[in-house]
Amino acid sequence: MAPVSTTERVCMRAFLKLLLIGAVLIGLLIPIFLLKGLVYERQERGREVAEEIARASSRAQDLVGPLLVVSWEETLRRERRVRQNGKEEEVRQELTRVRVRRLFAPETLEIDNRLSTRERHRGLFGALVYTDQLGMKARFALPDLPPVEGERIASRWLSAALVLGVGDARGIQRIGVRVDGNEQRVEPGSTLGFVAEGVNVPVSTAGWISGGALALELDAQLQGTQSLQWSPLAGEARVSVEADWPHPSFQGERLPDDPKVTEAGFSAQWSLTRLSSQSFQTLSRCDPDANYCEGLNAVGFGVRLMDPVDRYVKTDRAMKYALLLLVLVFGAVFFTEVLRSVEVHPLQYGLVGAALAIFFLLLLSLSEHLGFGWAYLLAAAVCSALIGSYMAPALGGRRRGALFGALVALLYAVLYGLLQSEDYALLMGSVLLFALLAGVMLATRRVDWGRVGRDSR
Repeated sequence: MAPVSTTERVCMRAFLKLLLIGAVLIGLLIPIFLLKGLVYERQERGREVAEEIARASSRAQDLVGPLLVVSWEETLRRERRVRQNGKEEEVRQELTRVRVRRLFAPETLEIDNRLSTRERHRGLFGALVYTDQLGMKARFALPDLPPVEGERIASRWLSAALVLGVGDARGIQRIGVRVDGNEQRVEPGSTLGFVAEGVNVPVSTAGWISGGALALELDAQLQGTQSLQWSPLAGEARVSVEADWPHPSFQGERLPDDPKVTEAGFSAQWSLTRLSSQSFQTLSRCDPDANYCEGLNAVGFGVRLMDPVDRYVKTDRAMKYALLLLVLVFGAVFFTEVLRSVEVHPLQYGLVGAALAIFFLLLLSLSEHLGFGWAYLLAAAVCSALIGSYMAPALGGRRRGALFGALVALLYAVLYGLLQSEDYALLMGSVLLFALLAGVMLATRRVDWGRVGRDSR
């Protein structure tokens, strides 16, 4: 058998080293995946606490209406033929159908909301709670009684009420209603089957005339959690909201016309026309006593108050770059080892990788107490210092160790930039990888890889 040349031994040694580094790299993915499970567990616990806070105070508010619910009595006359004493005779009967209920949407509706927010905590977890100063103005066209025709010989009003549905009635801290300029008593309950919670205002039908109108003014203070939604069933509607929270997420079937978001808060406005709202068509399919109103969800929209510094979401996003971070650091060690003729044991690769993995555990635990930004800074600083001091002897001196620690700190800084720039994360990551590859290629373009390692040690 021919003797193995020096070049072949160097190549075999480098190949074996790369296999061992790859095995270490794959092994380090196991604790990282376990850490991801821990992040999900803590995130789920945070959701549970937020739901507990909402159950103990008030849930998200979903405003439906206002709507005019009217009932009337119809007297029907029906004739039928009966046989008596061998003869057919026509018998006239009067039957009364006691109650007919119908829903009517306002012709015009204006809803103004002013939100002030605060955070409520339970231990390490919390939820965002808001107080809504709600103002509402609506104008209803008075409906006409069914005409006397056919079997219908008479009809009369029974009752009428204005109804406003809410997501959680416990959040109603104050409410006042004026109808045609007069203060009215507000009763609990929506009286509608498809609206679980709400309030109603009985309205007198005395003096109702054909072509008349009903003016509603409502002033209320509501408390809710996380989100606010509207289902403004009306011919013409305008909904506006102002809040001191600078991170809204608009949801539903409609987006606001021209939202403005600043560091101090946001404002938004929705405008619905008679042609676009489809409110009257939706109400025509809704039975006041039914448990479901088809099409009601299609007219809803709202805003969710997002937490931009959700420590669990950002930690999870950071861990998606864990493999890239390991590859870059291990690659830097390997090229330093090859080009500077130093020897780094696979166990040392493993310990450096363990320090990189511990970074994410430190980030998760510290962020629950310090906030994500400070937790990231502290965890990155201690891990960079540890890795730099540990690798100094292996790399041939304190200066190289300090430079290597600075390189790791730079990678942490770049990773933080990717986390902060969510919209440009893919672009920044692509540019970073291209720059790193270009740097390695340019730095090693004059290296004779066939002679690397022959004169080492």
